[in-house]
Amino acid sequence: MNFIESCGICDGRLDSVLAVHTIPDRFEAYLGISAENYSRCWRVCVSCGSASNIMDPANAARLAQLADGYYEVDFANSNVGEKFATVMALPESKSDNALRVKRITERLDVWRQALGRPRSIATVLDVGAGTGVFLAKLLQSEMGTIAGWKATAIEPDSVAAAHLIGLGRFEVIQGVFDETLEVRGYDLITMNKVLEHLPRPGELLSSVAQALNPSGGIVYVEVPDVQTIGRRPPSDNILGSLHHHLYSARGLATIIEDAGLHLLDFGRTVEPSGKITIFGFACADVTFGNYAGNGVS
Repeated sequence: MNFIESCGICDGRLDSVLAVHTIPDRFEAYLGISAENYSRCWRVCVSCGSASNIMDPANAARLAQLADGYYEVDFANSNVGEKFATVMALPESKSDNALRVKRITERLDVWRQALGRPRSIATVLDVGAGTGVFLAKLLQSEMGTIAGWKATAIEPDSVAAAHLIGLGRFEVIQGVFDETLEVRGYDLITMNKVLEHLPRPGELLSSVAQALNPSGGIVYVEVPDVQTIGRRPPSDNILGSLHHHLYSARGLATIIEDAGLHLLDFGRTVEPSGKITIFGFACADVTFGNYAGNGVS
């Protein structure tokens, strides 16, 4: 086993084991990781309450090579385009992405007014865009349509990036988001189920903070909840080998604040798919404008 003793979110000490996996998941099986004497576990951080995925270091090294190309496994019997069409066609009540867009646009209205920039978003950056369903639905929303938002998608997986380019709905950058990318001044930056894929997620969030419009720009972050453990089957992808962390609310707040951002709002939700999710909104500037609405004091 990999004897990591500190949390990659807050550097706190890892303590008790919350769950143990004794069968390789589909990504590990794809890589030929043997089921003989296999073990992987989730350990809780005593400081932030998040959980870290602990595994054999040799397995971790092999999985790291797959991390930016896992659609090769995910869509082994189909393709990204088919997945995109299927998910886009889901009714709102059954679509994680449709309700995600609703959550973002409703709260965005409140916070943009509070920050003195009501409905003035022009540019959106989605980090880890995947199949592009979320960004497509965001641009189709009433708020996005009225304002004529211009969007950019960043996606490291070559298969997914090619699909996104083929959609022709937004600019696409294939690659990993870091400080070397010349992207700056975005009014809204979104990261949906991205940070759990990184051993040190605070580094990405710090880079994202630098790409935000410093005057009223907002970041939306969404991560899997540590409460998933014990409430979803061991085979659930959220508990899989490619995820480094499952977050507590304190853990998400910690990396947001450590990145130099100011936490505006956060919450917990159960998505139509059954995923238990924690989300947060943050900004670089907390100087509020004149706002007389409810919910902000």
